[in-house]
Amino acid sequence: MNKIIVLGSINMDLVVSASRVPEGGETISGSRFQTIPGGKGANQAVAIARQGGEVAMIARVGNDGFGDELIAKLAENNVGVKRVKRDDTCSTGVALIVVEKSGQNRIIIVAGANGQVSSADVDEANDLFDQCDYLVMQLEIPLTTVIYAIAAAKSKHIQTVLNAAPAPSSLFEESMLKQIDYLLVNETEAEAIAGMPVKNLKSAYEVAQSLQYKTSGKVILTLGDQGAVAADGNSVWHTPSFKVKAVDTTAAGDAFTGGLINSLQQGIPLKDAIIHANAAGALAACKFGAQPSLPTLEEIREFLFLNMPIKKQ
Repeated sequence: MNKIIVLGSINMDLVVSASRVPEGGETISGSRFQTIPGGKGANQAVAIARQGGEVAMIARVGNDGFGDELIAKLAENNVGVKRVKRDDTCSTGVALIVVEKSGQNRIIIVAGANGQVSSADVDEANDLFDQCDYLVMQLEIPLTTVIYAIAAAKSKHIQTVLNAAPAPSSLFEESMLKQIDYLLVNETEAEAIAGMPVKNLKSAYEVAQSLQYKTSGKVILTLGDQGAVAADGNSVWHTPSFKVKAVDTTAAGDAFTGGLINSLQQGIPLKDAIIHANAAGALAACKFGAQPSLPTLEEIREFLFLNMPIKKQ
């Protein structure tokens, strides 16, 4: 039984490590190159599975070597792949990632098969919806498919989770936002949806509250190393981050999302789930690569035991 469905992207990450990003027309030397399984959807599914969650994906890959490897890696991590299709019309999605010495990253995505994920794929996964508690989505697949899946999930009383990443190019319809139970955004994504900038903690409170008014559910606004601000319709609060030495933040947000949803599915209250998610994100930032950096439940528990949850403000 797959209690969590992830509808989203599967990419092969082509990762270059360098001291910095080159200027226009400039060539610099990198220090390392790797091919690493990624894609926000796949990352979040693996994050959930590594923490003991029962999860399956609805997705597409190309009929190529990258697709073969990515499906195998998902299965190896106990992610259900029955509804991951092979598409003969295009390549597997790829992401070109440059990781700077500071741990910050710059990413260019070629959607490939991710751009072909359709409402028909959702319909064909009806068996998964019949045994699901949470549907988790991102924006690396067509928005029309996301909207269709949200409606399908709500018709079956499934909790809907939208990690609105990458940032949408236009404002969402209010009718769509009203069907989202949990909206997860960073500063850039929050500004794109709310039309209000996040400049500091005070403005983060205001933006989170504004977004909550637009939805029927809860909003979690992540602030990188400043933690997260959440709004649930009754209150708005800040949960500080755990301080770590970041080496690669590529999958920190996906680790956060996976940790949050896995905790919620187990009945953990939102405030405590965010602490757990912050720990997952912090641990992921300490390792290189997307999926290789995603922590296990045991690693998160040990981290929390050693660091003690920071008191919420």
